[in-house]
Amino acid sequence: MAGSVKQTSDSLSNSFDEFTDNEYITLIATAGPVLLLEGIFFLGPLFIMFMISTMAMENYNLIHDYGLSNFIDGITKHQNISAFKTTTIIATLSTISTGIIAFPIAYFMAKYGGQYKNQLAAIVIVPFWTNYVVRIFGWRIILSKDGVFNTILMRIGIINEPLSWILNSRFAIWLGLVYLWLPFMILPLYSSLENIDDVLLEAARDLGASRIAVFTRVILPLSVPGLLAGTIFVFIFSMGAFVVPSLLGGGIPFVGTRIQYEFGFGADWPAGAALGSILMFIVVLTLGLLLRHADLEELF
Repeated sequence: MAGSVKQTSDSLSNSFDEFTDNEYITLIATAGPVLLLEGIFFLGPLFIMFMISTMAMENYNLIHDYGLSNFIDGITKHQNISAFKTTTIIATLSTISTGIIAFPIAYFMAKYGGQYKNQLAAIVIVPFWTNYVVRIFGWRIILSKDGVFNTILMRIGIINEPLSWILNSRFAIWLGLVYLWLPFMILPLYSSLENIDDVLLEAARDLGASRIAVFTRVILPLSVPGLLAGTIFVFIFSMGAFVVPSLLGGGIPFVGTRIQYEFGFGADWPAGAALGSILMFIVVLTLGLLLRHADLEELF
């Protein structure tokens, strides 16, 4: 009797060990909370957005008349084509600009920050202590016809009369996005540059490499993970921007403002949901192309 009980106990123990050693069970156990979170807060709303984008709307009510007409309108209507074109161009320019501006800042912090590296990194995120809507309103004051920017240019004699094209322009949107998302490029770059061993740089110089060669053949290749992570952040945030083009763009078509219009004054939720879906497809496609050249473990 005792032997039978022991045999049964051993069998259950072995079965439990096999169950826990199963790679799929291990994956679910470790990634389960994250997958649950993504399912509730990402896939759920995403599914609702797709459902709405295939429906129709009459008299402020959603009609269960499913179809793809909203997607067709999203990629064929002139105002939507213009919005996607403007958004993609400005988001791309903003991403490139933040990379160019952030690199020397991040490099200085990583290589010359000394014992104050962490403090410098903390200073980078200080602007986020203030609501970003307030900060963008501040840029309206700076860029306005009677604002600080025009006043300085007139006092130093560069212009004779205020420039009226600065505010409510594509330039203003670009400037606002670069200002807003610059920290998200600086910090990943700083992390990558800090991990570059100074011995590698000294070895390159000892072997006769010029400063340009050291940068292009050592520093830049080793900083690609940070550069790519920053690119992903800035590009995604810029593509989905709404506040900056609303406050600084003066009605210039932007996808974020088009979506807001369709859900607001336009009272056409399916059209807004379709635009959001198309925007997400563009972002996912771009990320897929970027991540083909990156190792996720090095990025995050």
